[in-house]
Amino acid sequence: MDNPKEQWNQRYQEIDRLWISQADPSLVVAVDTLTPGSALDLGCGEGRNSLYLAKRGWNVTAVDFSDVALERLKTAASTAEVSINLVNDDLTEFLKDTKTKFDLVVIANIHPPSEERFQMYSQAKHVVNTGGHIFIIGHHLDALGHIGPPDPDRLLTESEIRRAFADFEITVLTKVSDVADFGHESPSLVALLKAT
Repeated sequence: MDNPKEQWNQRYQEIDRLWISQADPSLVVAVDTLTPGSALDLGCGEGRNSLYLAKRGWNVTAVDFSDVALERLKTAASTAEVSINLVNDDLTEFLKDTKTKFDLVVIANIHPPSEERFQMYSQAKHVVNTGGHIFIIGHHLDALGHIGPPDPDRLLTESEIRRAFADFEITVLTKVSDVADFGHESPSLVALLKAT
């Protein structure tokens, strides 16, 4: 099965819930001081971060190419009585085509090769409002061999964030060990970047 969408749909179909339901703790801390506005959650999966933001009063657009994951998010949003704009699309295609700008862009646990990652960063910068923020969390290079992608090119470093966002204000850039999926604790990189 070479189609990534089919692969992810199959992964979701094999288990009732693929990821934990709580929002990324670092996201919770990062957005605590931000005024709710419009938010874009890229590669949202089952939508734990989208749900958290919507409950906090953000107007959320959640993008994922897995319709199985989005159906779960739709059900969870209905149960929570919040409204989320669900978009079934590849995130790079969405970023390329959208004319909408957002106050917050969330890139959580997305690990393409570095060349594609830098392209995603560049596209994300074009859809954030001046004064808005980009939040990034993903497996740090120090997690290699513990959890996450076994390819170091897919892991995040502080230097890549500084390079990719030299024209942004770096509000937060740190390494954390949040308890995440399946109870593991492993180094993750967290960045909160402000468009100036």
